[in-house]
Amino acid sequence: MNKGVGLMYGLALGGGGSRGSYEIGVLKALKEMNIEIGAITGTSIGAINGASFLMGDVNLVEEMWKSLSRDSLIKFKGISIPDIIRNRGFDFDLLYTLLQDYLVEELIRSSPIDLGIVTYNVTNKEPLVLFKDEIPEGKLIDYIAASANHPTFARLVIDGEEFIDGAVYDNIPIKPLYDKGFRDIIAVNLHTINDRKDLDGPYNLLQIEADGSLGSILFPDPPTIEKNILLGYLDTLKAFKKLHGNRYYFRSLDDFSLLSLLNAEEAKLLKEEMNPLFLNKTLDRYQRDALPEYSMILAALEITAEVLNIDNTRIYAHQGELLDEILTAVDEIIKGQRKPPLKEKVIFMNLEPAAFKALEITAPKLAIANLFLKILQKRMIGE
Repeated sequence: MNKGVGLMYGLALGGGGSRGSYEIGVLKALKEMNIEIGAITGTSIGAINGASFLMGDVNLVEEMWKSLSRDSLIKFKGISIPDIIRNRGFDFDLLYTLLQDYLVEELIRSSPIDLGIVTYNVTNKEPLVLFKDEIPEGKLIDYIAASANHPTFARLVIDGEEFIDGAVYDNIPIKPLYDKGFRDIIAVNLHTINDRKDLDGPYNLLQIEADGSLGSILFPDPPTIEKNILLGYLDTLKAFKKLHGNRYYFRSLDDFSLLSLLNAEEAKLLKEEMNPLFLNKTLDRYQRDALPEYSMILAALEITAEVLNIDNTRIYAHQGELLDEILTAVDEIIKGQRKPPLKEKVIFMNLEPAAFKALEITAPKLAIANLFLKILQKRMIGE
């Protein structure tokens, strides 16, 4: 038996073109965790992904995404600039045909999960937010396509009226879910220029977003798609406390002597070596633990791993496993078995105060990694 609206999540899927592969990872994780979704609202690629999810086979959706390439959505061959200007954008036929071939209106309508899409009626100069039961039979795929009609494409016409991508109005449609009665809302933010507004409101919001770049909006490529799906999956598990960390993912946070709280001498070293402004600004987005001193060490661990280009798309059993990867990388560099990029070599140097001050201004992550390795070395040799 389904729960009432107030006991289910509403899911808002943001627009972002090719970055939308990230949302497939989110949907996979939500399904795996049996998170009950009462309605999905989507803008642009979010509308497409939401509709795809309602068809009931998230693995099929994933395979569809993985089949895309740079030329899957925009036709470049044989097209001229005058053609683009005359048509007011690139040909929309490739994407429209893909949606007509792939999406099945009957399956979407029969799902117990509601679907809302956001588009903009250019003819009437008004935004439209439409749920399944508000869209005429036989027109559902057209309106999903209208939501994804990016301004670089020629306008999509439905019943004599022109439509454009809903991102020009609301790229992460939370309000329609709230208006439907949902108070627990999951929002997926793909970080386009339209996503900078504050998403907070009179509801419980769980925002899922990537820490790094998700790549191009218009040009999908298989490696980026695969990575984004994995990151969306991992970030969703982390949002629901199944994993821990920031840019890295840990099944648990265990006690390790090498990663224990800063002692007084180490705290003094940090304050003397690094300007608190640069230190705190860099560490802020990494510090999610209740204990500031502990999270500082964990943040420094992740930053050092990032500087050393250690894989952040796998699940580590605990932070000690990531530390092992760092120590292995350092050992390989010392033995000449691995050559770090020139700028990364600075993290191993014993810098003069003036040189370190310059480093913390120009590359604060390198400065933090330098200090972290110093602290680690002192702990290992018992100084």
